[in-house]
Amino acid sequence: MKKNQKKSDTASTDLFDIVKGFSILSLEKKTFFFKHPLFLDIIEVEAQQEIDIKKSISSGISSSEELIESAIKNGSWSIEQDDKLKSLEWMIKKSHSSLAKISDPTQRKVFNLQIKNQEKEISELRKKRSQITNYSAEHLAEVKRVKRTFDKCVFTDRDFTSPPDETKRRSLTMILFSRYNELLSQERILNASYHGGFFDLFVTQEQNSLKILDTNIHKITQFQKALISLSNALFNKMKNTSIPEEIYGDPVKMMEYEESKQGEHKKVSHGIDDLKQKLKSRDGNLKAEDFLS
Repeated sequence: MKKNQKKSDTASTDLFDIVKGFSILSLEKKTFFFKHPLFLDIIEVEAQQEIDIKKSISSGISSSEELIESAIKNGSWSIEQDDKLKSLEWMIKKSHSSLAKISDPTQRKVFNLQIKNQEKEISELRKKRSQITNYSAEHLAEVKRVKRTFDKCVFTDRDFTSPPDETKRRSLTMILFSRYNELLSQERILNASYHGGFFDLFVTQEQNSLKILDTNIHKITQFQKALISLSNALFNKMKNTSIPEEIYGDPVKMMEYEESKQGEHKKVSHGIDDLKQKLKSRDGNLKAEDFLS
């Protein structure tokens, strides 16, 4: 199956789930129903998470910051590792921004490899850091948030009245948040809107977009809100930006595209050429300072 066909199929499935307000999950040949959380539910859960953190700290449980400070003192973590993690996270954002401006397939492949290497290094540092903060007030509050989300979202029936057996909780939690993260992905939502057919309807009802989904602030789900917000952002980008022909029709690239201001085209091109040269001279490895020069 071609890549574009897969993207189109995913877009239709994602849009269908978002519009109807639930997804179907499968485990051991059994069907479960993921009721999409309301936007107001998310606000409530996040507010409760902040309360949980404060309660845990008041009861004597250390915060993440305190545990990190203690780890630095005993040598199991360092300020340099913390700084490196922040630097890599910043570089990833810059790398993705630069990648959107590179059209040459070979250069994009090299740049993508650089990004994957950065992501691998970030993953290793985050894993080591999380081992230190696993028993922090914030982590315990996050565990409670996950449990509350599961209890509000996963059912064995389409009426969302019957919770699953507790023995299935762990496996279903992993499946739940895999689908959850897919439906919160900007790329997936933009493709669902643009390739799934929602965007055409949105353009005609821009001033009253909630009516398309027959919803309101009290009924709208988190994913429906994201669908409307990103559709609006994409529409504004298309109205107010001269989108290059080679990326027109790709909602992700159109959204990421930044139009050069007058007199800045040479500067931008020069910057990308510099990054290409540095990639070549350093065997595909960039440093944070390369994005500042």
